[in-house]
Amino acid sequence: MTPISLPSNYNDNTLVLMVQTPRTLYVYWDLSPNQRAALAAKKKLQLRLNVVNLGVYRSFDIKPAWDSFYITGVEPGLDYYCDIVIIDGDDGVYPVIYSNKVSAPAERPTLAVGSPVTSGFWGAGGYTTREGAWTSYSSGEFYKK
Repeated sequence: MTPISLPSNYNDNTLVLMVQTPRTLYVYWDLSPNQRAALAAKKKLQLRLNVVNLGVYRSFDIKPAWDSFYITGVEPGLDYYCDIVIIDGDDGVYPVIYSNKVSAPAERPTLAVGSPVTSGFWGAGGYTTREGAWTSYSSGEFYKK
């Protein structure tokens, strides 16, 4: 029996955003070889996390060879989507591709206003208050931690 292998890419341009926990999102993308080559020629690429109807929430400089990213410390209860954009020398922003929309679920109800918010999910990070620090990693770096 001959083993079946998956293709290295599907020659399609796709950007997919998924919820891992209320405070962690995962985004992956598959770009065609031609699209990847075109992006490699650009000076600055960014992956942007956007809050629906509010605009850019965070921006991350990315490399054309990357294909996924974990975004930690997001605010539960909001709707998000991602895009990959080219930033030109005059700070012009040119969107290349958009993701689907996801809703980060609420962690759980708080008992009192201003009380610390902790995660009810395993592996949701070390956030104890809404003012906590956040970090984000490309997928390869995330698993090295």
